[in-house]
Amino acid sequence: MPHSSGGGSHGGGSHHSSSSHSSSHRSSSGGSSSRIRTSRTYFPGARRFVYYRNGVPNYVYSDTDLSKGPSKLRFLMLIFYVPFVLAAFLMISTSFGIPEKLKVDYNSQIVIQDDANVLGDTTKLGDALEDFFNTTGISPAVMTVYNSDWEDNYTDLEKYAYELYVNRFYDEKHWLIVYSQPKDPDDEFNNWYWEGMQGNDTDSIITSSVAYDFTNDLHKRLLVEGTKVNDAITDSFNALTPTVMKFRFDGETFGIGIFMLLFVCIHAFFMVFFRPNANKYKGAKEVPLDGYYAPPQQTAPQPQSVVMKQASCEYCGGVYTIGSCNACPHCGAPIQPQDYTVPVHNGTSTASTTDTTNTNTH
Repeated sequence: MPHSSGGGSHGGGSHHSSSSHSSSHRSSSGGSSSRIRTSRTYFPGARRFVYYRNGVPNYVYSDTDLSKGPSKLRFLMLIFYVPFVLAAFLMISTSFGIPEKLKVDYNSQIVIQDDANVLGDTTKLGDALEDFFNTTGISPAVMTVYNSDWEDNYTDLEKYAYELYVNRFYDEKHWLIVYSQPKDPDDEFNNWYWEGMQGNDTDSIITSSVAYDFTNDLHKRLLVEGTKVNDAITDSFNALTPTVMKFRFDGETFGIGIFMLLFVCIHAFFMVFFRPNANKYKGAKEVPLDGYYAPPQQTAPQPQSVVMKQASCEYCGGVYTIGSCNACPHCGAPIQPQDYTVPVHNGTSTASTTDTTNTNTH
């Protein structure tokens, strides 16, 4: 749909496009990650795991199975970032280069409609508009109206210019300039307005920076006392045409594209790849909560009954937890069955022999 390229008024100054050109995009991204709860002390619903550092077993409680490592399904989240990465690259690629002339596959007749009778002889204006069309493939149009034509039904000239565009042109390749003033302007202060309305297909040529420069130039010319509306519009187009198709670099669009790309990459890194505890708990194994293996669904005993037996490997001397492995976690040597006392909840103890070669380690 067409959108404003900028405009202004005698009393309010100029304004620039509030709509996004095709080389500008907005994005937002968000997400949440499930946190793994770990603690050195027991908490309800926790399971106990052992991992080894520097030959010493360390115990940790967690509500997640640390022995399995991070889920591979998290990589599916990368699909979410693809559209934002593509948008960032599109912005970067369109921020510089030589624009291509539009294909003339539409009704490109140049329109000059002076309903307010302020243009006078439009020969030079017509020549300037034709030169711009031959250079860009964009068909410019100039219309003049009275303030009374739109003030009662529209909040501003921009909305009225939009209606003029969509009712008159059935394509997105025109650039409409609308000038408005009172039917009987005050000699001391002519309360005029003007507005530019461009089709979406013109965005690759009339970029935000091009529209910005044209808006400033035309508004300054209209402010000069004694300057005719015809001459101001003519001179602004004559100034724009020689440079509009030259190589350009839009630093603002390029900067936004780079910022978006960096933001998305950093966000994806922390959401998908950053796992600070992954290496810390690498090789962790689940161990029973009170000396014998209890399936995770069973109710865990109170923390005060949790006692684990440890032993040293007869080959390398490394310390390990009895019942947590079939081989030494340090050197891989086989572990012999060992006897130890299992504490129970009623305050007594029973002698038990644990055959570590048959222990379910999960």
